[in-house]
Amino acid sequence: MYFEKEIGQGRAFMELERRADGTYGIKRRGFIQRAKGRNPVQQQQATESPLIHDGSQTVLASTLDARNSTQTGTTLNGPNGSGQFLVVVLSTVNTSRTVTIASTLAGANYPNVVPYGILQNKPRGGDAADVGIFGVSKVVGGTTTILAGSQLGVSSTAAGMVNLYTTGQGARIGVALEPVLTVGSVITAAIYGFGMGAGST
Repeated sequence: MYFEKEIGQGRAFMELERRADGTYGIKRRGFIQRAKGRNPVQQQQATESPLIHDGSQTVLASTLDARNSTQTGTTLNGPNGSGQFLVVVLSTVNTSRTVTIASTLAGANYPNVVPYGILQNKPRGGDAADVGIFGVSKVVGGTTTILAGSQLGVSSTAAGMVNLYTTGQGARIGVALEPVLTVGSVITAAIYGFGMGAGST
């Protein structure tokens, strides 16, 4: 749910997300300031909308914990050491409806391992995974060589991150809408859905 209100020389906004336990929490909030006599000046930030989610059809593998590293003691490559906004793949261990963070071998193992989408929440192992499967999503950049318009693939150096797509590294998973200024920063990308962008094995 998204809320917006005019305040003084700008607009305050807040977006809520529904958690796996049915409660709601703040996903993002901020203030967009207007410059006098000009069009509104919007601070550049990673965004996601419109994005089709899988409706929590999957759970995170029991061997993983995508919460912040301060809670788990394990650091993943997403914001605050979490698994949020990382690429996930369907488990190949004969476990139905289970996703895991894409390993650095995911691209090389295509088409046996196909990117499923981008993890939107921070579930514990066995909890419902909210996965964005098609549309505009936040992702975590694995290299500063990514520019706006770059084709993206799964990183072969950092699990779950995105890198520039290269031939032989599976399918294109999306296109960057903005550049990566620092490794590990969150950017906005248009993702193709189920790793089905034209690619080469």
